[in-house]
Amino acid sequence: MNSNDDMVPQSRFRKKLDSFNQLSDEDFLRWTGIMHEKHVSKGEVLLKEGQVCRHFHFVLKGCLRSFGIEEGREVNLKFYFDDDFVCDFDSFRAETPSRFYIVAMEDALVYSASKKEALPVLASGNSFSFFLFRFFQDLYLNENEQSNTFKLLSPQQRYEFLLENKPHYLQRIPLIHLASYLGMSRETLTRIRKK
Repeated sequence: MNSNDDMVPQSRFRKKLDSFNQLSDEDFLRWTGIMHEKHVSKGEVLLKEGQVCRHFHFVLKGCLRSFGIEEGREVNLKFYFDDDFVCDFDSFRAETPSRFYIVAMEDALVYSASKKEALPVLASGNSFSFFLFRFFQDLYLNENEQSNTFKLLSPQQRYEFLLENKPHYLQRIPLIHLASYLGMSRETLTRIRKK
């Protein structure tokens, strides 16, 4: 990750990291030293249910999704776009089999690192400890917001929430996946969109 061509992606990556905790140049270089650029083809599986998640990714370009299988059908849990981190953090942390899949919905470009590479870096100083605290705090708050949205809002209100807060979902995610994510059938979502 050290050529001049990487400077724009690196600056985006740094901006994302700094949004959790301002890292020194030295710490940032440690971090980027373990990241590897990877091209991911549409439909490519980054994680399968039953595998232990041993890598995390930062999306430079493209869209990925995580989903589980429930009663033989895919249930979409999360979508990842530019500048998002992608990982099953439960599996990654505990080294237990994942209950989910992570698959590219579009051709994508990501920075990836393995847990084996990341642990020494993350253990190397207080700035990384604070980074992890802020990162997981943010992750928790986002997951909590999504959970509350699904518990408290009607299907119509969920769609309106997405329309207002995440309009890019409606532009880039096929209806069948969007309906699953919103916890409704494709037909119900089509009816709501027509209103």
